[in-house]
Amino acid sequence: MRLGSKTDDEFLIKLNKKNSQIQSIFHEKIKEITKKHPVDVMMQDGVVKKQETFDVEKIHQVYNELANRLQDWTLDGISSTNDEGIRRNFIKLNTNADDCRISLHLSIQYHVILFYQPNYQVMKKQKELSDFMDETKKHEGELTKKSDHLILEKLRAEGYKDLDPQNLFEIFYSDDKIREKIMSEIEIQTDGDLQKISQRKESLLRELDDLLLETYQMEPVLIDEARLVTGEEGCVCNIDIEMIENDQKNGLFDSEQVSSSTKEKISTLIDEVLEAIT
Repeated sequence: MRLGSKTDDEFLIKLNKKNSQIQSIFHEKIKEITKKHPVDVMMQDGVVKKQETFDVEKIHQVYNELANRLQDWTLDGISSTNDEGIRRNFIKLNTNADDCRISLHLSIQYHVILFYQPNYQVMKKQKELSDFMDETKKHEGELTKKSDHLILEKLRAEGYKDLDPQNLFEIFYSDDKIREKIMSEIEIQTDGDLQKISQRKESLLRELDDLLLETYQMEPVLIDEARLVTGEEGCVCNIDIEMIENDQKNGLFDSEQVSSSTKEKISTLIDEVLEAIT
């Protein structure tokens, strides 16, 4: 049972009012956290401009403070997910009131937009990478042709004489032993130049990656988990109450089956969340 759902149950109506207060306070905190400020960023072409962002680390302060105040609750974790520019930071806590489980989930979801730091090293590394690519393009092509020729020669030497080049390459990529043997030979005959070129490229690209700057964009609106899953920006504040039967959670919650003492404990625990988040 998720608090906030429509109900005629008097006990749940009271809890819903407290839940509404908790959501409202959390929402106001998110509005404060996501206030934007300008930072200098560099575009791919070296142009420096202002970009708005917010301090995403502040959400961890909110989560940590909440976890510290709800010490009798079990912390499921403060975590982050990152999927194609969409990032989610969330915290989950839970506790029991007799045979009822109460779960709290707070989350924010926002977009990450990458720029370069306004640093001369960016332009320097970009030029270095461009020059390196130009210098090695011809050499790399020659080495690739030489490697391809070696692969065909070695496969035919292994007895695959009557197959066309496409079949020979399929064998090369499906037979680990032959591939390892041939790659060792290629390494010897090309003095490892292909590998050196690849490693140098990767090194330059990593150095450029280290000069990237993350900026964050988010509309501080309260959303539900369905909208969260579809990738919308916003914040989530949910409290669920479940019955525990035979060590199994039951999403259905019927307050008529709950004793007065358990209801009081549940109400007290929701008050704890309200006090902690305030």
